[in-house]
Amino acid sequence: MNQLRVLLVTLLLAAIGVAAMPATQFRSSGGILDTHIRITNGLGPDVDLSIHCESADDDLGEHLIHYETIYGFDFRIKIFGGTQFFCSFQWPGQFHWFDIFIQDRDNCENCAWLIKADGPRKFNSDTRSYDDVYQWNE
Repeated sequence: MNQLRVLLVTLLLAAIGVAAMPATQFRSSGGILDTHIRITNGLGPDVDLSIHCESADDDLGEHLIHYETIYGFDFRIKIFGGTQFFCSFQWPGQFHWFDIFIQDRDNCENCAWLIKADGPRKFNSDTRSYDDVYQWNE
């Protein structure tokens, strides 16, 4: 009976420790909750992409991505769900935004996106291609 109590207390303390962790951590250690986002500018030669990503907890700032260059960030998902990052995308004459990661939608540890003028395209590991095409948010 004492062993059961010790086990239950240990599990409870472990759960409290995980729940108390920050929602996002940018120096992730490769754990099971770590997620990696990679965004590639696929707009065309000589078209630079300005990107600004944030979540409810973290503002990652603005970054300039040249054609075929990758911008990435890492974070730890919330154990009980609700992790979401959205980004604005701007290039000459265009401004769009998109939810680049929604925990309930995106089932990936390594999420790769290709940004095209008609919308973001998510890498499909089954077809090994960027054929999951999404629409820009309204």
